[in-house]
Parts: sequence; structure tokens; C-alpha cells
Amino acid sequence: MSLSKIVVSGRVIRAPEKRFTPSTNVAVTEFAIAVESAPRSDGATETAAVKIVTWRDLAERCAQEIKKGDLVAVDGRLQINNFQGQDGQRRRDVEIDAIAVENLSAVVGGASSSVASDDSNAGEPKLARAGAKTGGPKGQSNKAEDLDAIFASEDEIPF
Repeated sequence: MSLSKIVVSGRVIRAPEKRFTPSTNVAVTEFAIAVESAPRSDGATETAAVKIVTWRDLAERCAQEIKKGDLVAVDGRLQINNFQGQDGQRRRDVEIDAIAVENLSAVVGGASSSVASDDSNAGEPKLARAGAKTGGPKGQSNKAEDLDAIFASEDEIPF
């Protein structure tokens, strides 16, 4: 048995485009993100465009909540498609079949916007909410208490 799992983050460089499959009318949303490599010894980095494909409810949510320029984290399965181009040359297309997408731009900005996942636990938060209220005075959030709440559980890593 083999496992194909990948988690990447990057900026959306091609806005999400939603369409529907012709025969089954299933929602599919595709977009692309720019993923930077780790810095080499000379300090240079390389940037690769990665195509992201989402299906069904996740596709609907991504089409509504993700826009060009957003910083996103994507959890999914690496998929390599081999095909023959119009010029007759064999080509390879690499994409990620996403199972969860997190809009990190919204988290950094103070409000959490988890686009969630394609599984049955979509109602449960996947990542800690940065803007969660802790019941401080007059409903205000205390950042120190937020961090304590995030790291209090030993069962789950908050990212």
C-alpha cells in the first residue's frame, strides 16, 4: 500500500473557477497557488504554480470564499496526470486533489475563515480559530487566553 498526501501553502495566483461535471452535475472548482521552495544555500528560492482541484461542497465553498491574492493552506492528495498534447508530445500535469482548504488571509486578518473539508466532519473546525472569543470582559478576546486554549489540548496539534 502507498500513501499520497500533501500539504502546501501559498498565494492564490489564479482565481477559483467553478464548473459542473457534464453527466453527474457535480461541482468542481479549480484554482492555482504559488508555492515557494525552501531557501537554497545561496538564499534563492524557486516558486512553482500548483493547480488545486476541489469537489462537491468544498468546491462550492472555495468558489465563494477564496479569491486571487489570498494565502491558503491546502491538504490533499498529489495527482499526476499523463496525457498527449495537441502537438503529439507526451506531457505530465501535476495537481492536488484537495480534501481541505484553509484561507490563512482571513486568519491573519483577525477573523477565521475555514473553508473546511470534503469529509463528514465538515462542521468541526480543522484549525484553531485565531479570532475565537474566550468570554473575557464584555465579550472581548484575550490573546494570551486564546493561545492557552490552542495549546491546552495534547491530543491535537493546532495546525
